[in-house]
Amino acid sequence: MKKSTNTMWAICRILIVAAVFTACGLSGCVKLERPSLDRKYFTLDAKREQKDKNSIHSTQNLIVRRVKISPRYEDSDLVYKIGENGFEADYYNSFFVPPASMVTQDLRVWIGESGLFANVLGPDSMGTGDLLLEGVVNSIYGDYSASEHKAVLNMQFILLDNSNADLPIIYSRNFDREIPIKSNGADVLVRAFNEGLTSIFAELEKDLGEVISKRNSKSE
Repeated sequence: MKKSTNTMWAICRILIVAAVFTACGLSGCVKLERPSLDRKYFTLDAKREQKDKNSIHSTQNLIVRRVKISPRYEDSDLVYKIGENGFEADYYNSFFVPPASMVTQDLRVWIGESGLFANVLGPDSMGTGDLLLEGVVNSIYGDYSASEHKAVLNMQFILLDNSNADLPIIYSRNFDREIPIKSNGADVLVRAFNEGLTSIFAELEKDLGEVISKRNSKSE
């Protein structure tokens, strides 16, 4: 009889606890669902719209080394300048993959489509190249610190002669782009980044063509 009574009390306690949690759930005192994280992902995409090959050609191979990026911007989250010395990262709006990887890929494809070199090899290729192209992204952020907002890009490119053991630099240039943006949306900012990258790559192609033209003249 005692055992039966204990069993009944145990069942009653379970039912009471279940009822309390049900009541709390209905009244909102226990929140069982977590809010979903509405994260958005973007890609950098600098496409060479001109389908024709460059009129200048080289018989040499080019290796595009992996583009480096300042530690301030190497993570995937978009970065905003919000004051004179204030920056913040946007967890909810990010690049799909780290920006350095996307810039490297876009650069290799762009130079390859230009036809400037016999072959354009990526950083993971086992092939050899007569020339090395290095790139650094010093800045890539949205500047909201003033009334006029803008996307800021700063890049540096160096071309080295890999056929010389001393690796002499035969070309070096910094590129600065500030593209005005009219709204605060992350998609607008990324479109401005792509516009800046496209402009920089187009000018880089022009510069490399001039370098090749001079080298071809000397070899004749």
